Amino acid sequence: MVKRIIILLAVFSAICQVARAEDLSQENIEKAYYESYAFEKAQYYAGAISAMYPVLTAYPKGYTVNFRLGWLSYLNGNYSDALRYYKTALTVYPASVEVMQCISLVHKARASWVEVEAENAMIIKIDYFNQTANYWYAVALKAQKKYDLAEKVCRKMLTVFPTSVSFLNELGENLYYKKDKSQSLTMFLSVKVLDPQNENAKKFIALLSEKK
Repeated sequence: MVKRIIILLAVFSAICQVARAEDLSQENIEKAYYESYAFEKAQYYAGAISAMYPVLTAYPKGYTVNFRLGWLSYLNGNYSDALRYYKTALTVYPASVEVMQCISLVHKARASWVEVEAENAMIIKIDYFNQTANYWYAVALKAQKKYDLAEKVCRKMLTVFPTSVSFLNELGENLYYKKDKSQSLTMFLSVKVLDPQNENAKKFIALLSEKK
């Protein structure tokens, strides 16, 4: 008897969910998104999240709504909620690089460098030369003092993006922490040529000059 009641309740819940989805017109979906965009632009993230609830209620497992709510929750500092929404989105598209990159940002905000490393390693398996993933992978490795591996990542990326200021800076920093002053200075001087106002390069050039 109890089992039958549970089954009936599950069926009723499914029917209600379909009904809610059918009741939410295209016009109402657009209204929810547009209101949410307006709140986000005003940096009122709680309002932007609330505006999306009708869509979430209608499509609780929907990719787009969960992806957006993950982003808004991240902006609002609700990191646990952000991860929950992003993981729901991943159940729809498990290889979504855009979701994994956002999950990496959440872990970065928490300074959870082991998780940042792991998340970006998964992206690199899908997209070997993904610039964003390789950058944060290198940053996470450096934060954990895995300088040799971080250096390899930077050098790999510089073979395909030789004038990348981001990877030249990262390589310079890793060489600095490995006490390779000469090569480190070379990297930062290269950055200075490409980006004369680069503050990071200025800082390390000054440090390296002091240690001569």
